[in-house]
Amino acid sequence: MLTLALVVVLAPFGGFLLQSAFGRRLPRQGDWLTIATIGASFAASCALLAKVLGGETLDPAVVAGARFDWLRFGDVVWRVGVKVDGLTAVMLFVVTLVAFLVHVFSSAYMKGDPKYWKFFAWLQMFSTSMLVLVLADNLLVLFIGWELVGLCSYKLIGFWSEKAAPGNAARKAFITTRIGDLGMVAALMLVYAQTKSFAFEDMFRAATTGSLDSQTCTWASLGLLFAAMGKSAQFPLHVWLPDAMEGPTPVSALIHAATMVAAGVYLVGRCYPLFTDASLLVVAAVGGVTAVMAGLIALAQDDIKKVLAYSTVSQLGFMFLGLGCKAWHAALFHLTTHAFFKALMFLGSGSVIHACHHEQDMRRMGGLWRKMPITGTTFFVGVLAIAGFPFVTAGFYSKDAILAGAWHMHPALAWVGLGAAVLTAFYMFRLFAMTFLGKPKDEHVFEHAHESPLPMTLPLVVLGVLSVVAGWDLVGWHTKLLEPTAAAVTSAGSVHGHEHSEVVMTLAIVAGLFGLVAGFVLFAKTSPARVAALKRPFAALERAFARKFGFDELYRELVLRPAYTLAKILSWADAEGVDGAVNGIGRTARSASRGSGWADAKVVDGAVRGTGAAVLAGGGGLSRLQSGRFRTYVAAGVVVVATVLVVLSF
Repeated sequence: MLTLALVVVLAPFGGFLLQSAFGRRLPRQGDWLTIATIGASFAASCALLAKVLGGETLDPAVVAGARFDWLRFGDVVWRVGVKVDGLTAVMLFVVTLVAFLVHVFSSAYMKGDPKYWKFFAWLQMFSTSMLVLVLADNLLVLFIGWELVGLCSYKLIGFWSEKAAPGNAARKAFITTRIGDLGMVAALMLVYAQTKSFAFEDMFRAATTGSLDSQTCTWASLGLLFAAMGKSAQFPLHVWLPDAMEGPTPVSALIHAATMVAAGVYLVGRCYPLFTDASLLVVAAVGGVTAVMAGLIALAQDDIKKVLAYSTVSQLGFMFLGLGCKAWHAALFHLTTHAFFKALMFLGSGSVIHACHHEQDMRRMGGLWRKMPITGTTFFVGVLAIAGFPFVTAGFYSKDAILAGAWHMHPALAWVGLGAAVLTAFYMFRLFAMTFLGKPKDEHVFEHAHESPLPMTLPLVVLGVLSVVAGWDLVGWHTKLLEPTAAAVTSAGSVHGHEHSEVVMTLAIVAGLFGLVAGFVLFAKTSPARVAALKRPFAALERAFARKFGFDELYRELVLRPAYTLAKILSWADAEGVDGAVNGIGRTARSASRGSGWADAKVVDGAVRGTGAAVLAGGGGLSRLQSGRFRTYVAAGVVVVATVLVVLSF
């Protein structure tokens, strides 16, 4: 198993190195190389999955070579290793499969881009970083993978750096997630100070036996939650994810389905034994608020990728709600099913954008199902899956399990989840109807639309099938994989089969169907004029949703403007430059270069120059003592001895 685990992570890393060095000069700029290496990683993941289903695991404390000493500081040793259990196997399968399909899709979608070879290099490193995070046997190595994921997302979101918007979005994502990462750093230090180890088994043993007291566990788990809120775009650190849509669409699919945002849910799931009842309540509250808030914002978005982005934020909130309600298995199950149908819909949106000459405004689309039958049909499967269409789609089973856990914890939490489910079904059918149904709203866009080539449609078909069958659990594979880990990380285990399950299932069915039917009636059977008339009384609410409840403006005024104003004072930068930086149009560096204020020139530079001058003066004075004359040294010695004797005499 160790060899397979190493192949999983080293194959794409080797692809990254080769593509970075030689990709520009290889045939087809090396896309085949990166597809082959991520394909090898996927094959090794499948082999690992089969072994874990057969009852094998890779415990670094038992298997020789699975862990080695990394750094030594006297008696302190930091070790790194590879861990494979049911949770690891599921995540490896999901990450490598989605990454492989995204690579294949990208070979057609990104064709002709001047930085084609570089795109595939960073796509490989993005996949590698997530695999390092998943395979880590301790929190320190997980943190390394965590930070690499953030770096790669920065490079890929801002891939089209020649335009201002992608660069601004990349910086926003990087800074926002770094704020969250402070929580993980604090948790790392807090837990290590108590246990002297980063290994998961040592931390969990300490939490179970009481060596880590409840208060320490609560604070450490809240730090981990804060880090997860940044990566998984949970309220109030959710603002970066919709802007990340400025990157290429295949990157959006990988971020939303299997890498960056999945990392936060995985972190909470992996470190679950550290979470106390108090911190789990916070997890549930954050998830519930995020699920409903993001759903309301999605109602008023007209950019096809922005709607999908807010749906991801909402679905991630759903997973956090499940984790907070001790439905550990259900939340991780939904993470798996969501990866398939969200990758399907993002790649489907990429197919639409590619066919419509990079048009993303749904108000200019319509009727595309006739021109793009494969894309339209598979996208509709994704809509049904995320809406939880009963007894058929994967989303129904995973959502129902989370709602059952929420009902078991407190019915009010389940009603929050049901509200989010209604919103999801409604705005997703709105997206589908505006894009694929009805009459074309822009004849120019419609005329040029066409079905995408095979490298783009084949991944859609594969993901469409998985969006259905993954929830059926035909051979009990997901339960068999996760139940042992669930039993190890939480006494509650997975919440299944309690007395409220039939009630919750009925409510879940009603919620999903109500949202779908309402969306169908409003956006497929009602004229646009009539819809506009129905919306008129709610215009103020719609404006609030469209403005995303003003979070961007709030952070601009409370955080960005004070920071840039201070920079202006210190550097005497002009007001136009500060306003440009605050509004995200990228003039910070230019305006700062004009400034030469007293604080920068006199205080900062003066302190540096003054320190250097003081050292030089001290050195010059001491150098005079090194005259090389014997009598000078004797005289100095006599003076020192005399001074000591005088002091001692008192």
